[in-house]
Amino acid sequence: MEFNKERPISLVTGALGFVGLHLTRSLLLAGFDVVGLGKHDQDIALPRDIGEFQQIDGDPDLSGSVRYLGPAGAFTYLSLDLAQTAPILELVTQTKPTAIHHLAAQSSAAYSFDHPGETFLSNVLGTVNLLEAVRALPVASRPVILSVGSCEEYGPQETSAYPLTEDTPLNPLSPYAVSKVSQTLLCKQYVRAWNLPIIMVRSFSHTGPGQDPRFVFPSFARQIAAAEAGKGSSEVLTGDLSVVRDFLHVQDVVDAYRLLMEKGKPGEIYNVSSGKSVTIQDGLETMISLAHCSITVRMDPALVRPADTPIMIGDNSKLRRDTGWHPQWDLTTTLGSLLEEARREHS
Repeated sequence: MEFNKERPISLVTGALGFVGLHLTRSLLLAGFDVVGLGKHDQDIALPRDIGEFQQIDGDPDLSGSVRYLGPAGAFTYLSLDLAQTAPILELVTQTKPTAIHHLAAQSSAAYSFDHPGETFLSNVLGTVNLLEAVRALPVASRPVILSVGSCEEYGPQETSAYPLTEDTPLNPLSPYAVSKVSQTLLCKQYVRAWNLPIIMVRSFSHTGPGQDPRFVFPSFARQIAAAEAGKGSSEVLTGDLSVVRDFLHVQDVVDAYRLLMEKGKPGEIYNVSSGKSVTIQDGLETMISLAHCSITVRMDPALVRPADTPIMIGDNSKLRRDTGWHPQWDLTTTLGSLLEEARREHS
């Protein structure tokens, strides 16, 4: 079946994920038709409502698909496991996208310690199958690919190395980080061997509305909002608060991805980072200052990772130079947006 659309098609892997939904909205507003995909348990129905989108009828051009409609427009979505070769090959051949944003991943470093095999299956084999599907297209029809890696690829470094540049030697500390190193190196190999137009990013920490509560600041926001509503303890449970990170609002990350697809150089790696350091303690204190009730803090040993990188700050000068990008959100506004989202859940 031929997939005919008047507008350019952007394929987004992991489209129902945290960043994927924000990116999909941005692409729709920019005039793209979006085809999203992700892995789902066959016994569990796709969500009827997710973020600002609601499920409607399927797309007649793609068997088994559904459509999601929101204020920014509608997009097509397919449940598809990238670890299986044939489905992604068929989808890419049928849709002929002009751009592919590869966000799909098992994205939790903590989870990867208990589930390393699942992490590698998702992040490495899934990337191989996607790249092979693109390689099967005629050269003139190959879309630009954005491969989303992670700052965790860098791992612990000497203090003098910060902020980290794209040339910093890699020192991954978790199975997740190793899988992302593998993903980036695979993309580099496909650029060199087959001249696939791939732009690679190493994204540093980011947060914002819609992020899973197992991540640190959404967890704090939900605990604080529950306390404010009288539905939870006023004691916030934390892991290690001394960790130093570099945080962006998710919308600034999406803007960076969009600009890289327009202006980035295929074959290059770009840090997507704020370039500013903040401890988790600093972030929590900012959120407590925004709280509507008294909050206390207690460290829970169960929330401490078995291994962690104490400092992670990225140099974003290459991204700025090549695209003109700069972040729009400061940390206080970013964390405040998380609290507002959590409060709405209790309203």
